[in-house]
Amino acid sequence: MKRILIILILLSTFGLGSYPNRNARGEVSENYIQAQGIVDIKLPKMQFREKEPISAVLSVRNTGNEVLRIFPYGKDLRSFQVIVRDEDGRTVTRIEEERKQDPVLRRRNKVENLVGDEVKEIILHKDETFSKEIRIDHLYELEPGKKYFVTAYFYPNISEYGDHFVRSENHPYFSVEERKKDWVLPGVPYQDPATDGLEPEEVIHLFLGAEKKKNWKLHFKWIHFPEYIQAYDRFARDWQQSEEAEKDFVLEEFRNYLAENRSGVLQYYKILGMEKVNSNLSKVRVAVERRVNKVPVRYEYEFTLRRMPEENGMFWKVANLLAKVRK
Repeated sequence: MKRILIILILLSTFGLGSYPNRNARGEVSENYIQAQGIVDIKLPKMQFREKEPISAVLSVRNTGNEVLRIFPYGKDLRSFQVIVRDEDGRTVTRIEEERKQDPVLRRRNKVENLVGDEVKEIILHKDETFSKEIRIDHLYELEPGKKYFVTAYFYPNISEYGDHFVRSENHPYFSVEERKKDWVLPGVPYQDPATDGLEPEEVIHLFLGAEKKKNWKLHFKWIHFPEYIQAYDRFARDWQQSEEAEKDFVLEEFRNYLAENRSGVLQYYKILGMEKVNSNLSKVRVAVERRVNKVPVRYEYEFTLRRMPEENGMFWKVANLLAKVRK
């Protein structure tokens, strides 16, 4: 008799477990986005002129019979992410947005509106599509005369499952045509007053000279931090995994680390040579001597400089650093 009761209890348990998960309305709440959701990205054309708006449409389509539930988070395009790579497969530099957070309240608790208007539940039936238009030229620094490849990533519920995403099946590409310069007299070289400023070697002189004088404000002026911080393994992972609101704190710790001279006090430097990769990318080799615990150590640095847009034009900034010890 006891065996029969145990068998009946086990059968009833398995029977209850066979029913699908249902929500408060009694509807099936399983998410079939991985099985029957298709994400694609489309561009209106393949060639764009310099400074022309470049838009892409990211679409999510339900190809199955089951209902799809997605919860797109519209703020900062977190649910709709587009990655742009150049012909060499390298990710293009993102445009650094201005911080809107009040510096006075940055380290204090403050009241936030949690109404939930930023997160919407969208139900997609069979063959229905949800689309979002994204301005690529507002997100990435696109150089004229180059070809770029685009990949889209859609996060169906990034507020609860930040590691679940669907990648686009297609990877369209586009190119940006270089704008022709104005006609000039023969024999007179064309010069752009906004871009013909300091040369990469001059920037390195100012950059290392400011460090030697411990003028950190001037030293930091010549750094493109979103790229330069990734040259330091200690901070690269924190920078990549941090939210937008937390990146300021990571940068502050990184600046303090640089100002502490943990790699040694700069004693001497000499520029060995410069290589111009393209109009917006250069590399400068420098012989450096530092003093670590009263012991001189010699290095050879290879700085990568990228020309970045500023209010007064384009300026070279330090974007990466490779260092090796010299014997």
